[in-house]
Amino acid sequence: MLAAMRLGITIPFRPDLVADAARRIAVAGFDSVWLPDAHNRGFLLPDGFGALAIAATAAGRLEIGTAVTQVPLRPPLELAQRVATLHVASGGRFCLGVGAGSTEADYVGMGLPFAERFRAFDNCMTSLDRLLCGEPLEGLQLGSWTDTGLRPPIVVGGRPDGVWFRRAASGDRRFDGWMGSMRSATADELCAGLQRWRDVAGSRRALVSTIPAGRPDLGEVLAQLAEAGFDDAILFADRHDDDELTRLRNLLP
Repeated sequence: MLAAMRLGITIPFRPDLVADAARRIAVAGFDSVWLPDAHNRGFLLPDGFGALAIAATAAGRLEIGTAVTQVPLRPPLELAQRVATLHVASGGRFCLGVGAGSTEADYVGMGLPFAERFRAFDNCMTSLDRLLCGEPLEGLQLGSWTDTGLRPPIVVGGRPDGVWFRRAASGDRRFDGWMGSMRSATADELCAGLQRWRDVAGSRRALVSTIPAGRPDLGEVLAQLAEAGFDDAILFADRHDDDELTRLRNLLP
C-alpha cells in the first residue's frame, strides 16, 4: 500500500533554478512538482504559472500543480486563460489546486477585502469553472482551441470536514478532489478526515500538501499518510540537490 501513494515536492522559489531542479526531481523519482501562491509577505515567489511552465518543459513526465492558487486574487477571465494555457501546453499534466487564502497580506497587496474572501472564492470559482467549460458568462467568453478541452483537474484546499471539504466530497462539480495541508492540520486529523472523505467521495483524489521536508519524523508521517490511503503527498522543501532529493524520495518505498 505504501508504494501506491505518489510523492511530490515544491520547486525552488527562484525562476532561474526551476528548470535544473525539475530535471533533478524527475531523475530522483518524484511524481510531481508544485508551487504555492503568496504575495506581499516580504519574500518573492516566481509567477506560479510561468514557473510551472518552465518545470513542465524541463521534465516532461512530471505532473505540475499549484498548492494552492488563491482564486479571488485574479479576475476570473484572466485566471481562466492562464489555467487553460498551462493545461494545454503541459499536455494535460496540470492540476489546479485552489483556495480562498488565509493570509491578509496577500489581499492587502492586491487591494482586495480579506474579510470577504470566502464569498469571493465561491463566486470566482463558479465563474472560473464555467469559463473553462466553455460556457459564456455575463458577457465574458474564454474561447477555445477546438481540438482540446481547457479545464484541468481542480482540487480544493481546506481543513478536514471544513465547508470546502464537505462541498467537494458531496459532488460540487467545481472540484475534482480535496487537498489537505499540514500547515493547518496534523497527520492524525488529516487521516481522520480522509476516512470521512472516502465514505462520501469514494475514490476521488485526496492529497496532502505543505509537509515540511525537514521534519525529523518525515518517514513516519509519509508512512501514516500512505497507509491511510492518500493519493499524493507533497513535500515543502528548500533544498534540491541530488543527495537531498534521493534521501527524501527513499523515505517512501
